[in-house]
This record gives sequence, structure tokens and C-alpha cells, in this order.
Amino acid sequence: MSYRHRFFGVCGVLALGLLSFSSAVAQEKSAKDLIVGNWTLTIADHVRADGSKIPGFGPLPGGNATFGADGRYSVQLMPNLQTTLASSTTTGGPSQGAAQGTVSYSGTYAIDESQKTLTLRVEQASLPNWSGTTQVGSIKFLFDEDLGWTNPKPLTTGSDFTGTELIWRRAK
Repeated sequence: MSYRHRFFGVCGVLALGLLSFSSAVAQEKSAKDLIVGNWTLTIADHVRADGSKIPGFGPLPGGNATFGADGRYSVQLMPNLQTTLASSTTTGGPSQGAAQGTVSYSGTYAIDESQKTLTLRVEQASLPNWSGTTQVGSIKFLFDEDLGWTNPKPLTTGSDFTGTELIWRRAK
């Protein structure tokens, strides 16, 4: 075996060891610890009853979510302003996201790790029928840098929508 083959073999073994060590460290953190912090929205899809999805808030939506160690949260979702303006000039009207506007809500949250659920108790909301509600969504994934959950309440008024899938990236 040549020196080059041994070198790459050792590098490969070291890389696998580092990957399994970092995933073991990530697995040691509870979901309650992982969710704490600031998140930036990457995807907000409206989900239809048949499971199909369409982008909510237009392409490349904007938004932030903050989950505190004290059990409080705040979420803001909005259309991407540059995309909205470009769509308005090319189509002669606002995009679907712009027509929908901004949605914000806040309150307290809880995570049930065994059921993989995120419960949001909405205390204040820009959508009047959300204030005072409790929303229990499914956590699709939660890692150090990525969070995905399905909100059981649609963020649109369309009757054929059954929820919203939100994908977040930890804010830098």
C-alpha cells in the first residue's frame, strides 16, 4: 500500500470519527436546549389537504423566530420585499405573498420530546382569531443549525389549506 493510500485512509477514518463524535454531542442536547435562540425563516409553505405545498409569502419569504430559555417565543413572517416589488412590476400587481402581508405572534411554548411536538400558546397575534389559541405542531427536525415544524393552523385564508410547513436556520 502506498503512502498516499495510507494517508487518505487515515484521513477518512478520522473524518468518520469526527462526524460520529459531533452527532453524538448533538444527540446529547435536548430539544428544549436546541430550540433556544434566534432563527431565520428559509421556507414557509402552505400545505393542502392532499399534502401538496405551495410557497407562502411568495418566493424567498422573510422572517424571524426567537425562542427563549424562559419558555417565551416570538415569530414574525413576511414576504420578501425585493421579490414582491419585482413581481409587482412584471405582473402589474402584488404577488400572493404581498397580498397576504406580515404575520406575527408571540406567547409561551413547550416541547414534548417523546411526541416530537411544539406547543405554542398564542398570547398576541396579528391574526385576530389566533390570540388566545394553542397550536400543537409536529417537529419534523431539530438540529444545532436547522429547525422544521408543521404548524396546524394555515397562515392563509384559503379553505383548502390545512397547515403551514416552516423551515428555519439558526441566525448568525
